[in-house]
Amino acid sequence: MYTYCLECEWQASTVDADADTDAAVSKSAIEHFVETGHTVESVRLPPPEVVLES
Repeated sequence: MYTYCLECEWQASTVDADADTDAAVSKSAIEHFVETGHTVESVRLPPPEVVLES
């Protein structure tokens, strides 16, 4: 999940180095909205591709 603010540079993602869960990213987005009143948008990311080498 990739979540970002439409009004500032805030963002959170499950692909970040700390690899938060969807629930943690959603909670962080809600907290950002409550603290700032900014509009937050979310996009579901597709699962990573698995490449098998033969």
